[in-house]
Amino acid sequence: MTSHSTSRPTWQRDNCPRWCVVEHAETDPVDDRYHDSITLHVPATLGPGPSHAASTDLVLVMSRRCGELDDWVLVGEPERDGQHLHLTRDSAARVASALTSLLTELA
Repeated sequence: MTSHSTSRPTWQRDNCPRWCVVEHAETDPVDDRYHDSITLHVPATLGPGPSHAASTDLVLVMSRRCGELDDWVLVGEPERDGQHLHLTRDSAARVASALTSLLTELA
């Protein structure tokens, strides 16, 4: 279900945020009831240094547990459990701003 749908499962008490692309269903397990945005894939090189660098795609997703108010931004590698950043929307905005500033200052 998206925020534009007129029907929703009986367990869903809140409206989908405008960015939610999830098709919610009556049979969704309780632990899987989230509003999620589209997933962005960003090519990146990770590693502790040039001699140990590896290319990967990072995923970025906005998420909110159904029935809660806080939005979270997930940044991480799709196949690496435990190696993700879960940031509040405000924290993600501060990190994005700081990265932009850092890269601009050092250009």
